[in-house]
Parts: sequence; C-alpha cells; structure tokens
Amino acid sequence: MCYAYGSIDQLTTICPMCKVFPYARCPHVHEICRNRSLHPRFDVVYLRNAEVESFNGCGFCKWARTNPPPRAAGMFNHGWPGCCRPPTQKEVHMIPVTDWLAVSIVHQVQVPSEIRPVVDVLAVSQRTMIMATTG
Repeated sequence: MCYAYGSIDQLTTICPMCKVFPYARCPHVHEICRNRSLHPRFDVVYLRNAEVESFNGCGFCKWARTNPPPRAAGMFNHGWPGCCRPPTQKEVHMIPVTDWLAVSIVHQVQVPSEIRPVVDVLAVSQRTMIMATTG
C-alpha cells in the first residue's frame, strides 16, 4: 500500500502486510519513490519486500506504466488498484487471484463472487501449510 511521503496516512496507518500476516515486529522495508514524471504531485512511500505481489513496489509508477486514460494519468494518477486504493468493479481483473485475500483485508472490500471460491481454497491450503510447519 502506497502513501504520499509525509502524509498523515503514512504516519498513522498500520503496515498493510502486517494486517494480513501478523508479526511481533514489522519486517517490511519501506522505501521512497521520487519519480515525479510518473506521479508529479508527491513522492511515494512503498513496500519493497511485501509477501503479496500487488503490494510490492510503487503502485503509482505501476499505474502510470499501464497507459491509463488522461483523466487518471499524470497529475491525476491515483495509483494501482488493490495496492494504493480499493479496486473498482472494472479493475477486478488487474489483481491476481492469489492476492485477493490480502487486498480484501487491507482495503476492507469484498472478494468478487466469481473469485471467492478460488480464494477460499487458497486460504484453506495456506492454513494447512501453516499448521503443518508449526506443529
């Protein structure tokens, strides 16, 4: 999840990956992207080592590189769906199925009904793997 550098969100929001994968101490590396050609209004704080691919890297740069429509580009860049913001209904396909559980937790949105069965199977298999490794 990306934030404008120095914003209140950056200062007050819990690490998005720690919401999904609780740790005693946050292991996630935050970096600053200063690419003003792709997001001219502000520098962006992003995660470099997120467990979920949608949250890795600068979401504002990712969005700009998809050649968005003019109303959502340049000064109006609103970031990658699922990373910087909740996805719209038209953007559901842009998020990998394996990332949907994390996106739903971080952004407090429902997993789309057509994706839900796959996410449920992935969640069960993930819990089984965790239980097997922890004894």
